Order: sequence, then C-alpha cells, then structure tokens
Amino acid sequence: MKKKILITIAITLAFVTSCASYSPDRYNTQKGAAIGAGAGALLGQAIGRNTKGTLIGLAGGTILGGLVGNAVDQDRQAAREAAQYRKQVVYYDHNGSAVEAIPGPVNQRGNCRTVTRRTWQDGAIVSETVEEVCSDDPAPPYRYRGHGMHHY
Repeated sequence: MKKKILITIAITLAFVTSCASYSPDRYNTQKGAAIGAGAGALLGQAIGRNTKGTLIGLAGGTILGGLVGNAVDQDRQAAREAAQYRKQVVYYDHNGSAVEAIPGPVNQRGNCRTVTRRTWQDGAIVSETVEEVCSDDPAPPYRYRGHGMHHY
C-alpha cells in the first residue's frame, strides 16, 4: 500500500512540475495544485481515516487547487499583456465569464503602467481593480505596413 501512495505522489508531482512556466509570478497553477494536494490529503485522512480517503483528498485537492491557481495566472496574464502591448485585452470563457484589462498611463520610472482589470460574469461587472504592472523588458517591436515601428 505504501508503494501505491509513493507512486501516486510521484505522478502528481510530475504533473504539477510539467506545467512549469518561465516567469516566477506565473507559478500559481503549480502552487495551487501543491497547496490543494496537501490540504486535500490532510482533509481526506481526517475524514476517512484511511489510505483511500487520503488519496481521494489528494486527488481532489490537486485538481481544485490547480484550477484556482490557473484562474489567477490567467487574470495576471491579461494585465501583463495590456501593459506590454498598450491595448485592451479581454479573455472570455464558455461559462459567460470574461477578464478585461485596460492599460493606463506609464509611471515616472517608465517601465511600469497602471492597468484596470475588470472581471465580468453574464454581462455584469463582478470586480474591478487597478494595479501597477512593471516590466524589465521593453515591449517588442512590431511591423505596420512594412515599416519597422518600435514602442518607446
């Protein structure tokens, strides 16, 4: 039975780490899955008082934590893209939800921009936040009608 638990934990960790991204602020899916796995395993053991309950709690917590962390990653990605490309970004899902990010002015340092982020559900605003999004990298150049244009 211990071998099954170790194999299950190893597979779960492999799935969590395989979703790794390249920026430290984009690991919320992995963090959520890891925290959910731990909390789910503890809750499953407390309720079921056996290995089966622990494994069910581990699986359920991993899935739920990963979903919550992924939603946070998507919200932050919309804000980063709006700041980088200086235009409104909207992400929709099939459940009637949307995340809208609207870029604002650049701050005095020049590498940060305020972004208004709105969350919509069925056509109504659920929340609205204003945050500052900073980047060490300049925005990439883009082409417009054959002429090289750069963001300054």
